[in-house]
Amino acid sequence: MGDILSLCCQTGHSKDEKPTSSHMGNTEATPVGSKISRDDEVADVMDDARDKQRMDQIKGGQRRKGVAAESVATMDVRDYKKPVYPKDTSASNKIRDVLREDQKMQVLFGHLDQTSIMDIVNAFKERTARKGETLIQQGDQGDCLYIIDDGEVDIFVARPGPDGKVTSSDRGSKVVALGVGKLFGELALLYSAPRAATAVVASGSCRLWQLDREPFKMLLAQKSVMQSELYEGWLSEVDILKSLNRYELSRLSDLLQSELYDTGEEIVNQGEGGDKFYILEDGTAAAYIAGTDGEKEVKVYDTQGQYFGEIALLRDEPRKATVRATGEGCSVLSMSKEDFTSVLGPIQDILRKHIDKYPQYAHFLKG
Repeated sequence: MGDILSLCCQTGHSKDEKPTSSHMGNTEATPVGSKISRDDEVADVMDDARDKQRMDQIKGGQRRKGVAAESVATMDVRDYKKPVYPKDTSASNKIRDVLREDQKMQVLFGHLDQTSIMDIVNAFKERTARKGETLIQQGDQGDCLYIIDDGEVDIFVARPGPDGKVTSSDRGSKVVALGVGKLFGELALLYSAPRAATAVVASGSCRLWQLDREPFKMLLAQKSVMQSELYEGWLSEVDILKSLNRYELSRLSDLLQSELYDTGEEIVNQGEGGDKFYILEDGTAAAYIAGTDGEKEVKVYDTQGQYFGEIALLRDEPRKATVRATGEGCSVLSMSKEDFTSVLGPIQDILRKHIDKYPQYAHFLKG
């Protein structure tokens, strides 16, 4: 499956809580209180700490591992049982909203459908902590992230000593106070790196939702495997793609990104530069060309596997038509111009020949 299964993992479940199974803050957040008054000051302090941490790793000959650092066996992914920790509808909705609104989480989860998002939400488990309890310790290896459901958490950053290390007894300076709905500890899911800050419960008690690294990694990998296999299945039946071998189809399925469009929403615009190639996944769309006599519908896309957007990429020209979602909307699979050139290189001559067969475009394309 290419690099799709390459994600990191470091821990499992906590000793005192076991999930049922199913087969189916960000620390730069807005401060609470008046001690810290500017978000950019907080961000500067946190960025300085992270930069120092990165420099220490570089000097030590280490590379900071990203989410593509460790591979996951396809068999392990298929057999993984999704953890489901009990929570009411209100709690589930709150967690889902935080994941939607946090920019870093959007990078990780923004491409997932609602079912996959709920799998992630179900994997959050409840944790209760008391005032003064340390939730994460700067310098420790990270293994989870938290969302605050009730209470407050203070974030501290300590400056490393002459030896480049931070002692557990030195919390450093408080840089921000986080309240309800804030997310923190997310770097643990992004990088295999030590914690960049210390988080301590500030209120009398604190209720949090915790997502461990293992279910995070496995659920994303599981979704990728299922999606790639699904794409490979029906893409192999698309006439224009039948000349691609299995490896090329696998690469293609890994690179495709699913996009949703509502009825009437424009997918490409006539006259604009082309930077993507599209394949219809579900629903319907239509192409329109605007001329002196107004706009005319020139092609309907209503069958899975129909494609568009290749003309602008092959000829390095502006879009020849506008394509809009019709009916009840549509979902399309897109790929960048660079990937289009790389992966579909073997069939570009065939694509060029097909352009000349478009009777609806004929006099526009010859101009």
